[in-house]
Formats: sequence, C-alpha cells, structure tokens
Amino acid sequence: MIHCIIYSIKMIVNSINISCAIGHRIDVSFYNKRYDFISRSYPIHELGQLLFVNPSVSYKHIASDDVISFVPMESIDEQNGTIASPRTILYSKIKGFTKFQNGDLLWAKITPCMQNGKSAIARNLVNGVGCGSTEFYILRPRSNNILIDYVHYILRDKRVLESARNSFGGSAGQQRVSSFYLKSIKIPLPPMEVQRQIVDIYTSAQKAKQAKEEEAKSLLDSIDSFLLEVLDIESHQQHDQNSEFNTTLSNLIGQRMDVSFYKKHFEMLSNKYPNRKLSSLVEIDPVIKFVGFKDDTVISFIPMECIDEKYGEISERREIPISQIKGYTKFEEGDLLWAKITPCMQNGKSAIARHLKNGVGCGSTEYYVIRPKNEDLLIDYVYLMLRHSEVLKAAQNSFGGSAGQQRVSSQYMKSIVIPYPSKDMQQSIVDVIFERKQRAKQLQKEGAELLEQAKQEIEKRILG
Repeated sequence: MIHCIIYSIKMIVNSINISCAIGHRIDVSFYNKRYDFISRSYPIHELGQLLFVNPSVSYKHIASDDVISFVPMESIDEQNGTIASPRTILYSKIKGFTKFQNGDLLWAKITPCMQNGKSAIARNLVNGVGCGSTEFYILRPRSNNILIDYVHYILRDKRVLESARNSFGGSAGQQRVSSFYLKSIKIPLPPMEVQRQIVDIYTSAQKAKQAKEEEAKSLLDSIDSFLLEVLDIESHQQHDQNSEFNTTLSNLIGQRMDVSFYKKHFEMLSNKYPNRKLSSLVEIDPVIKFVGFKDDTVISFIPMECIDEKYGEISERREIPISQIKGYTKFEEGDLLWAKITPCMQNGKSAIARHLKNGVGCGSTEYYVIRPKNEDLLIDYVYLMLRHSEVLKAAQNSFGGSAGQQRVSSQYMKSIVIPYPSKDMQQSIVDVIFERKQRAKQLQKEGAELLEQAKQEIEKRILG
C-alpha cells in the first residue's frame, strides 16, 4: 500500500507538462495568498504587458561634469508617495546606481521599504534624468494608453503591497519582490478618460489630506515655542563653554568631568518662575517592588516600539505575566517613561504610563522611570519639559557610551533644570497643550477619512 502511494506521487511529478511550468515560478511562496484588482467593467492585464520594468535610459545629452538628480531610498516620502528631498550627483559618479528619467515610477522592491510604501514618480529631474538606490524597480508605460499615475495608485494599495510581501524571496532581512511577480500583478485598464478621473480624485484628496497634516504639524510644532513664551524662557541663550581644565575643583565636585558634559547646551531657565534641578523635584528610577501579585497575574508590557514618538503616547499596550518580567524595567500607573538611548531619546520616545493592567507594568531597560516627589508637581508638566526639542538636543550633547549605544547618564538627567511654577499654572499649561494635540489628531483623522472616501469612490469606478 505504501509502495503504491509513493509510486502514485512519482507518477504525478513525472507527468507535469513542461509547457505548463515554463515562465512560472515553482516555489511555494509564489502561490501564497495574493490580491489582484479584478474589474467587471474593464479588461484585465498583467503589469508586464503594460509597463517596461527597468527600461534603458539615455544619457547622450549629459556631459561627464554635469549633475543629475539623485534619489536614495531615504528621499522617498512613504506617507505621500513623493520624492521629498531630491539630491544631485555628478554624472561621472553614477556607476552602480539604478537609472531613470522624468515620468518613471520608482518602486521599492526590498523589505521593509516596499510594504511601507516607498514609491514615487520621478518628476522635475535635473537634466531630465536621475539615478538612485539599486533597490528600486523602474516602471515606464509601454504605450500612451496608460497613465503612470494610475499605475502608481494601484501599486500603493495596501492589499497589493501585502500580496507582494507574501511573494518575498531571499534571505531574512534582505527579502525582495521578484521582477517576475511584479510583472504578474493584474490590473484593470480603463479608458484614458477614466484613468485621468481616478488620478484627479486621488490627487485632490491627497492634497486635502496633506493640508490637514501640515496644519496638524504646525500645531504640534507650536508647542515648544508656547512653552518658552508662557514660562518666559529666552530662546537664544549664551553659555560659557568652559572646559574642565579651567574650572575650579570646587565647581567640579559631584559633577561629570568628561568634555561632552560641558558642550554648549540650552537650559529651560525661566525669568518668571523659580528654577529647580530635576533631582530635587522627581525620583529617577525609583525602587519598585510588585508585592502581593501571584506569578500568573498579568500586567502591562510596554517595549520601546509601543511608544508613539510623534505624540509621545503609548500606542499599544501588551501584557505579560509577573513570572516573566525578570530583566525588564518596572513602573507604576502615572510614571513617566523616558527613553535614554539614541536614537529613541532624541526622537521623542517618552510617555506617561496610564491605564496599566493591575496598575503596574514593565518594559525596555532603556527607559528612565520618573516620578514626582510631591503633589505640587504634575507628571504631565515634567513630561512636557523633558520632551521640549531644546532639552532633547542638550541631552544628546551629553551622550556617553559607544557609537550606536549612546545614552543619557542619570547624572545628567538629575542636573537638568526646569521652571517650577504653581500647580495651577502647570495645569493651565498642560491643558493648552492637550487641546493642541487633540486638534492635531482630529485633523489627521479628517485627512485620512478624506483619502479613504476617495479610495472607495475610485474602487467603485475601477471594479465596477
């Protein structure tokens, strides 16, 4: 019986018609779940039938000392699908880069850039041509019956990107979408008039979204200047840049003696309110013992990636049993978590721990846990002080440790000076900034909704 089964399998394998396999990938990943836009109204084509992939580019009109556009991966704005920061490069130095011309679509093929939406249409290139990352596919219409903007819209759809991710090949961390898979993606081909309508609808919604995002960003950016103004802090401060070699010993006792500690830095010194060292106002890394919990008690787990650096909030609350918390930093409801390591610190990875499971939590060892010493100091106010961009820059200047693992020392943290207004004034400041953040979130939500509505309308036109 066993021999029969084996024989049967062999017969099936040997009976595959080679004509069915030619031009098709045989690896399993190619047949993972995929998404194609299938329309009831318009003919369906594979992308390879409509577009050239990595077509040739002519540089005959370029001299060796001319400059052309240079677009590395980091120049692509993944949120809006545009080239946000174009650069230039001498034509004589373009060897080894991917080449393209005005009107070409640049589409990232490697993880995580592809699924993050790193794609853009090359426009306004210097001398009409450019080069960039070798991890771009370059796409160009084969004929004038398809708009590259329409293709770009299709290829930025999250379902298409997720489907492409399912097709990944290559080693971990270096996985890519194959050109064969890219060419196999199926899309509808409506008339040019309909394509233009689709592009117009999307472009209009995207511009409206961007306008709301810019307004939201302006609100968030205004927080720092508001703090300086309301606390009467000079934005341009002059500091002595004395090194340890001309500082008296009495001034050095109890302070760090490395040069980095004496770099020019900004301090939140108020001309209106008393100024206090942070160490006199808060506990930094207070002793925390989880007493009275059983081993199977579940508490909150907040690793670094769960903190939203844009708004300074916990974006995701995970859970972990008490029995597995060894080695993590512990904290309690209302504590401030402040990242001490680069680049998390200067990126604004800080948040107040709220809504914790059973009132306690644990997380990254790269947090400082900060807690007010008395009830006259609001943790929300301390949080605002320590998220101020100038405070973060000054803290960065104090970094110690090896490259890539640099941290703010606890000694430096204790030395930070902040204004100490009344509790009522602190609350007033916190309330104003809370309202600005809420308004910024609302604007972003409205922008996202506008774009989603446009996508739904477009989908109805495409799919029929």
